[in-house]
Amino acid sequence: MRIVLWLLGIPAVLLVLAVLLVPLFLDEKALVDIAAERIKAQSGAILTVSGDTSLSLFPKVALAARDVSLELPDSQTQVVAKSLSAGVALMPLFRSSVEVDSIKIDGLTLTTEAADEEAAKAVAIDTATLSNSELDEFYALRSKARTQAQSEAAASVLAVPLALEVGEVSLSNIRVITVDSQGKPISELQLRQLTASDLNLDGRPVPLTIDIIIPSGNEAPPMEIALAGEFRTDLNAETLSLDSLNVRITGATADPLTLGLSGKVALDTQIADLSLQLQTGKLKGSGTVRYASFESPQIDANLALTELNPALLVLAGPEATADVANSPEASGDDMPLPLHALRMVDTRAKLQIDTVVLDVHELTDVSATLRVVDGVATLDPVSAQVHGGDIGFKAVFNGRYNLATLTTKGGVTGLNVAQAVSAMELGMQARGTANLEWSLTGTGKSSNSLSQSLTGPISFTTQDITLAGIAMEKMFCQGVALVNQDSLSAEFPADTRFDALEAQIQLADGVATLNPLTAQLPAVGLSGKGTLNLESQDLRASFRAQLSAALGELDPACRINERYADLRWPVECKGNLAGDPASWCGVNTTEIVKDLAEGELKRKATDEAGKLFKKLLQRD
Repeated sequence: MRIVLWLLGIPAVLLVLAVLLVPLFLDEKALVDIAAERIKAQSGAILTVSGDTSLSLFPKVALAARDVSLELPDSQTQVVAKSLSAGVALMPLFRSSVEVDSIKIDGLTLTTEAADEEAAKAVAIDTATLSNSELDEFYALRSKARTQAQSEAAASVLAVPLALEVGEVSLSNIRVITVDSQGKPISELQLRQLTASDLNLDGRPVPLTIDIIIPSGNEAPPMEIALAGEFRTDLNAETLSLDSLNVRITGATADPLTLGLSGKVALDTQIADLSLQLQTGKLKGSGTVRYASFESPQIDANLALTELNPALLVLAGPEATADVANSPEASGDDMPLPLHALRMVDTRAKLQIDTVVLDVHELTDVSATLRVVDGVATLDPVSAQVHGGDIGFKAVFNGRYNLATLTTKGGVTGLNVAQAVSAMELGMQARGTANLEWSLTGTGKSSNSLSQSLTGPISFTTQDITLAGIAMEKMFCQGVALVNQDSLSAEFPADTRFDALEAQIQLADGVATLNPLTAQLPAVGLSGKGTLNLESQDLRASFRAQLSAALGELDPACRINERYADLRWPVECKGNLAGDPASWCGVNTTEIVKDLAEGELKRKATDEAGKLFKKLLQRD
């Protein structure tokens, strides 16, 4: 802000001198010399004009100069402009009144050396290249830079008095470059065009348009920001009011992002309280945002959104956005985690989101509280609807270091199983409701490695579950009929309805271990354990089934004989969740026949031993 005021202050000094111009008929060189003396006396800055100058008196008093440079007294900032011109209305000069008609600056390059070089480099650096110890240093330097900037802010904002009325201000082809002590660029911003008309400090609306380019630093396209709107300035209250400001940002996200802003900006504390409207692609949103340059959180938002989109990182500034906009293409579906973007954000937000897509699952009516600082994102709490059920959870994503960590705990109640199975595009069909509870942790550098590393328990219970295409009661009856040496004659339902289906699941190394896995059918009870490979979706499970006499009511051939009423019938399941569920499981009748044979031999041996013992007693 201080440098911007200096840029406008140079022509202002020239224009004040123009009051003396008409009666004294000074030439343009004399006017420039006087202006240079006045500027140096008031500020210590050195003004140099190396190129041609021109002066006109009608229809307005105008001074133009080329190859203008200004060296500020701090010796860390240099300003070089190809051309500078200023003009005042002629007639008011005879009333000893200065009405500035225009100020125009073109081809200006402002180069400033970072006041705290290490802190400036810390802000500009790509954190993805740093080690863990260097990341700790980065966070410390950034905090130091914020503290130092806060202490200097109030003094610098109004360091140059600006009491002038200007009909038009035009800045074009402006480059602002921050360098280190060796002159090596740290950051750059290009102001392609800025125009403002009726510039005043009396609270009248000032129309404004700005066109900014932020280079990406690599071969990727730059980010472009176009602003258009009106603002009003109250110098006494040190505030700037945005009546309406429309912003269009391209190059940061896949689709252009448009923002509508209104509110107030405190110039001394650099705090903006704004109302916000945004849109990009299918994303629309509205709410309030508070920007506080020197506080934590720097961004405090309350937003209602139609969906969650990485484009929201634009609200955190270009440093956060660049990591998403310029991230390299990942192999397959495995995307690198946006750790650098996360580290550049200091945000607190309350979010209401219509839709959030997590992998293949769609969450609706999402309510979330978010805090992000120094690479750590905390979601606590989150509530939403998912597949007809209620989900609530909390999660902490720690991207402070290069190996990110995720911890999450929560649950789902009343999940519509049919909707969930359909979303996952499994080969099976199922209906009913389910409840889940989980407590998981994981680490990784990419989305796949993080999900594959998740470890922890999951509790799974169901109500009224039906599996289509799996006739488990028929499968057991076939096994019993085989042992009974009989044939089935009844018609069996093609689906299986469970009275209960539950599992305790342990995730580790990309495998879900189900132990115990229990199920209850009207005539069959199952207990066992199994594994599910989360990547390949291969399922393996072994059960022992307890058959009841009610099984014989389905078909006479599957009547339960008292000889094997207490046997645990072995069931082996093997298949893929994308395959045909009818082929997954089978009853091991060979093992049952073997058990029955062994049991019969034991019974006969016991009977023979009993008869022999009875004979011995009779002899006695």
